[in-house]
Amino acid sequence: MKFWISIIAGLVIGVILSYFFLDYNGLTINESGKNGEIIKTTNELDFNLISNSFLIVLSVSILIYVIWTLVERKEKEL
Repeated sequence: MKFWISIIAGLVIGVILSYFFLDYNGLTINESGKNGEIIKTTNELDFNLISNSFLIVLSVSILIYVIWTLVERKEKEL
């Protein structure tokens, strides 16, 4: 149970941190014609953002799990 709660909490907190700290603006490529008019607009995924967000979510989940385990051990000692 502790495992799943730490994953869900890490997902929520990690997504919030990723949104505020990674500053995603979108990756848009505009192809222009001879006169400067936009001929074609292409929207692409930013794989650096996805991988960095995954690492943040993973690290926050692991941190929550470790802190929770340490708190449980301290409670058992008392």
